[in-house]
Amino acid sequence: MKTIIRAAGTVVLRGKGKTTEVLIVHRSHRNDWSLPKGKREKGEYMAATAFRETLEETGIEVILGVPLKPITYESLGYPKIVHYWLAKVVDPEIANGVRDMPIGWEPNDEVDELRWVRVSKISGALTYEQDVEVVKEAIGLSRNTVPFILLRHSDAEKRVDFAERHAGKPPADQLRPLSEEGMGYTQAIADALNAYGIEYAYSSISKRCVDTLAPAFATKASLNLEEAFSEEGAVEDPITAKTRIKELISIPDPAVLCSHRPVMPLLIRTITKVSGSREPVSKLKPGQFVVYHRPIKESGNLREKQKFVVEHSAESQSKSID
Repeated sequence: MKTIIRAAGTVVLRGKGKTTEVLIVHRSHRNDWSLPKGKREKGEYMAATAFRETLEETGIEVILGVPLKPITYESLGYPKIVHYWLAKVVDPEIANGVRDMPIGWEPNDEVDELRWVRVSKISGALTYEQDVEVVKEAIGLSRNTVPFILLRHSDAEKRVDFAERHAGKPPADQLRPLSEEGMGYTQAIADALNAYGIEYAYSSISKRCVDTLAPAFATKASLNLEEAFSEEGAVEDPITAKTRIKELISIPDPAVLCSHRPVMPLLIRTITKVSGSREPVSKLKPGQFVVYHRPIKESGNLREKQKFVVEHSAESQSKSID
């Protein structure tokens, strides 16, 4: 069986209506015009790949929005899957059309030219029809969303190992740490969260959740600790956990909440019921997350009674992380 090449990219849009433009790149080594994209690096979440490749090729920092349908084709004799995300530009001058590219950007070995093209003219601008279809899908979707990410903590030390390490008398389970492997994933998790522009971080009070986010993504001083989302807290008082998750998803801030496997069904069911959105098909493995892309108004307030776009990190990965 041939190795599958996994890659990710973005459809970066700016402007409104008939003035909407999409960012495309010219690759000198292939003499083609395409969307920013590139191969996934080992241990990288696909969302982070899309963010990194866009930045490396164009010098433009973006924030990922809703996911698009992946495309498949053969590249140099190997099957290739490319996952795309709708994305917006962070730099306000580029986003508003004052400038087309970052100050100081220069052609590089991969990309020698950037261009913003009206979506009405995209068919004649992109080399590959499959890229045109990706753009057509993107312009039909809302760019006005804000993410809320539900994250299961990274791989933790097994309970039996934790007990053995303490001569059969371990301290409270809330002090059980991440495994060495789990600690190794935390930077990759941070990179993925940064790709979605996450600004606020919430966590169960348990050490394995705290250490999944801090210090790789958030400092402990900026991490909001929530006893209601610990295993013990959710079991003892599920009503408080449900009430608190409803509060968090009603705040129109890009945020992440890190919690535990036993707590996830309660949180997911609550979000599903409140939003009317679909429930993720797959359960969350260590280090996996669900992104709820919540529709917002131009004012920045959440749109009421509109379903969230639900994205599971495993849908763009062969497994959680490798």
